[in-house]
Amino acid sequence: MPLILAVDDEHSGLYFRQLILEHAGYTVLSATGIDEALRLFRSNPVDLVVTDHLLGRRVGTEMVREMKRSKPSVPVIVLSGTSSIPQPLADVNAFLSKSEGPEQLLELVKQLLGERSESANPAERMYGYRADEVIGKSVSMLLPPHRTSEVEQILTRLRQGGRIEHFETTRRTKEGRMLNVSLTISPVRDAQGNIIAASTIARNITQAKLAQEAIRNSERLAVAGRMAATIAHEINNPLEIVTSILYLLAKDQSLGETARKYVLTAEEELRRVGQITRSTLGLYRERDTAIVPVNIAELINSILLLYGRRLQSLDVHVEKRFDAPGNVMGVAGELRQVFSNLIANAIDALTVTGTKLVVHVRDSRDWSDLRRRGVRVTIADDGSGMSAETRASLFQPFFTTKGERGTGVGLWVSRGFVAKHGASIRLWSNTGARHGICFSVFLPNHPEFVPASTI
Repeated sequence: MPLILAVDDEHSGLYFRQLILEHAGYTVLSATGIDEALRLFRSNPVDLVVTDHLLGRRVGTEMVREMKRSKPSVPVIVLSGTSSIPQPLADVNAFLSKSEGPEQLLELVKQLLGERSESANPAERMYGYRADEVIGKSVSMLLPPHRTSEVEQILTRLRQGGRIEHFETTRRTKEGRMLNVSLTISPVRDAQGNIIAASTIARNITQAKLAQEAIRNSERLAVAGRMAATIAHEINNPLEIVTSILYLLAKDQSLGETARKYVLTAEEELRRVGQITRSTLGLYRERDTAIVPVNIAELINSILLLYGRRLQSLDVHVEKRFDAPGNVMGVAGELRQVFSNLIANAIDALTVTGTKLVVHVRDSRDWSDLRRRGVRVTIADDGSGMSAETRASLFQPFFTTKGERGTGVGLWVSRGFVAKHGASIRLWSNTGARHGICFSVFLPNHPEFVPASTI
């Protein structure tokens, strides 16, 4: 599956360009700046680059020259809002006006990838090996340690004249990454009918496997969400009765001072239970796409309430700095999902190490366009931080560092919601002495929403 790097400092355009390319069957990495794009390009086996001509105060051709120095065979498409070539494009394979539409972009991508696939060897594209590194070598070099006997089993079947179809297994790339592959292997015979070789067709089905697992996890989460909402609803009936009993007890003049304190404590705890059930029901009901006023500080408070016991059990100090109420227009359920994902990820990091979670809400400006005013939300932890390699893949679909506990879609979906709100999300992380992770989300006061029908 070809890997495309898409670069644009305009978040909405980048988001939908990525959706179009992924819908066409490509795997897409995205970057909003030149430095981030060059890092992704150097650390990943990119097959093609699609970049905007203007990237902030710099031009994409500067970046393209850097890319061509290290990987001259990777084709590059430059997009522009103008209909004419903005300048001589010596290092660029193709130029396309944005007004041409997605069909022309996909056709151009197909042509360039087709030209490259004729000269690139399949082992290099899938496994990372050059032709001279694999010709004459045993296929066992691609096998992971737990599948060392697989080749002999396959050869035994081929010697018997059998054919292997759609055999799903795993293979290891030159960089050590594990791929899920589907193999079809047939014996090759000479004129006398003797088996002299084997013909193998290998398909990389890693993304398909990840998608299947994500769908299964999503179904389980949906069931869990409906069950949680049902339980929260049913709790409210006995909760009302107990609240009424405590109210009447508090009014009883014969109650002693100690008993009265117990009643007040019980009332306070019941109020917390009531808040938790309301938050749970609200999370389940906020699935519509209505654009309404949202108070970010209140929304985050309700999320922290749900995670209160877990934070307490980890002995994590929560520092809330609400310098502004954070009133914005938005889709409440989608914004709740964004900040719930970020807070849950911070808590997961603090499960390993760290003792502090900082949530800061303040009025701010968009760092990429200081004319835009809005609300900035910072969520930071002092956990162990993450490596540059993890940061590069963090917002990609199905990428997770949590093993079977993670779906790999939380941050990917969150980035889509952020883009829909005309907002932006940035990440800083350090694994050194001042270790930790910090996410910064900017929400404009007057967003231009992308119509839901076009997503």
